[in-house]
Amino acid sequence: MGTLLSGKNLMQGYRSYLKSQMEEKSWKRREQFSSALTSARTSYQNTQTAIDADNKADIVKKQNQRCFRDDNKKMMEEKEEKIRSFQKTEIEQEKRLIKIDPINWSRTLS
Repeated sequence: MGTLLSGKNLMQGYRSYLKSQMEEKSWKRREQFSSALTSARTSYQNTQTAIDADNKADIVKKQNQRCFRDDNKKMMEEKEEKIRSFQKTEIEQEKRLIKIDPINWSRTLS
C-alpha cells in the first residue's frame, strides 16, 4: 500500500508542478500581450499626434502661402498702376509738347 500511496503522491506532485508551469506560462503570455497592447496603443497615439501636427503645419503653410500670394498680387497691381500712371503722364506731357512745338521729336505719336 505504501507504493500506491507514494505513487499517488508522486503523480499529484507532477500534476501540481505541471499546473504551476502552465499557470506561469499563461501569466507570461498575458504579460507579453499586455506589454504588446500598451506598446501598440502608445505607438498609435504617437502616430495620431504626428498626423495632427502635420495637418496643423499644412494649414499654417497654406495660410502663409495664401498671404504671400495676396501680397504679391497687391504688389503687382500697384506696380501696374504705377506703370499706367507713368505712361499716362508721359502721354500728357507729349501732348503738351506737341501743342507747344508741333514737331514730334520723340516719335511716340503718329
